[in-house]
Amino acid sequence: MKKLFVLIVLSCLMIACRKTTGPNYEDIGISDGCYMGRFNYKGMDYWAEICFDKNNYEEWPSGGASFQKSYGCLTIGTFSISKNMLTFKPDTWKFKNFPEPCVPDMILPGDYLINGILNNDSLIFEKGNGNSRIIYYLKKIH
Repeated sequence: MKKLFVLIVLSCLMIACRKTTGPNYEDIGISDGCYMGRFNYKGMDYWAEICFDKNNYEEWPSGGASFQKSYGCLTIGTFSISKNMLTFKPDTWKFKNFPEPCVPDMILPGDYLINGILNNDSLIFEKGNGNSRIIYYLKKIH
């Protein structure tokens, strides 16, 4: 009887712990398409667009000159999700040899904590801390 009680308590603890760790975004995934919005860096908002296709991504410029990262920062590559982490790995630069300097913190590739994938059409993710912290807020446009 004691063993059964211990097993029930352990099972309940495992279920409770699983629920408090948050969703497994690996199971949810990111639906294919282009997501547009902004990212916040050092208290300023910058324009952003990222297109996802299977496990590939491509960044796009806004077409304007204000409030965006340098064209030389834009990348094309692959992405993956593991639990609550979104990882971007670059394959190439979108605009190779672009003369404008790139702020290294603004380069997309890296590991991001996923804060939310909402209704399969909105993404919130972040990396860094302090002055190098970047938070993306994107909404699927097509």
